[in-house]
Amino acid sequence: MEAELLCLLFLRLCLGYENEEKNDKLPRPFLSAWPSSVVRPKSNVTLQCWTHFQNVTVMLGKVHDSEYQQEQSSVGREAEFPLTDLQPEDAGGYFCAYKTAASLEWSRRSQNLQLVVTGSLQEPSLSVKSTSTMTPGHRTLHCLIPSNGSECFMIALLKTGIPEPLQTKKERNNQTDFMLWNVTSKDSGNYSCIHYQCNWPHLGSSPSHSLQIWVTDEPSVSGTPSLKTDRVGGDEGNPPEPADTGRIFLATFSCLCISLLFISIFLIYRCTQRGSSHEESPKR
Repeated sequence: MEAELLCLLFLRLCLGYENEEKNDKLPRPFLSAWPSSVVRPKSNVTLQCWTHFQNVTVMLGKVHDSEYQQEQSSVGREAEFPLTDLQPEDAGGYFCAYKTAASLEWSRRSQNLQLVVTGSLQEPSLSVKSTSTMTPGHRTLHCLIPSNGSECFMIALLKTGIPEPLQTKKERNNQTDFMLWNVTSKDSGNYSCIHYQCNWPHLGSSPSHSLQIWVTDEPSVSGTPSLKTDRVGGDEGNPPEPADTGRIFLATFSCLCISLLFISIFLIYRCTQRGSSHEESPKR
């Protein structure tokens, strides 16, 4: 009897080991949002799940909502889940998993993707923090949220044209700092910050007013790249790109000088033609 129990126990351990090996053969997928994971109310977004195998069954789930589940077959190694007319209750963490025709269980879940629907909370403010000990080439962006500091918020730094937040911090304070290290011309752009609740229902704020930052390749007095900032009036949309006002002025001045030069040559030519015609008439 004891021998039979030991055989059954050994067989169960072997089967469990085989299932673990079979599940380990399915790498974790990757979930992304297009055009962005931070969206306005009533807008549309597509969640894209990328797998390591073709023609698999993909499942989209939602954190803290076990009843939410969508399934569809992938096209190649990608499956798309469109979410339309988004409302504040659609915010939260999403994940995806997949299974092949040979596997019986779902793969490991992807990383959680936080979908933020803006507009439910008051917008924060973003500014450049200046201190006497500021390290050359680095900048600190200061985000201040309208909160008493008792509730848990996730504070995210956004950049126009980047679909995912650049940095995210979990805070119970009403302010936080984001560091930009070794800034170069690639860091030029329009920045803003938002905050949303750590827990359900994950209500999110409107983005702060955009802070325009541009970095020139010409070094400053300290030898580091020259960095300038300016506040953009609009908080959303496509703010104007950074521009070098000195170069614009030089180009405009050059065009005016060239135009005046051509006008002067034309006037001299006309006067010369008239003078020659007056000299020929008495001779005739």
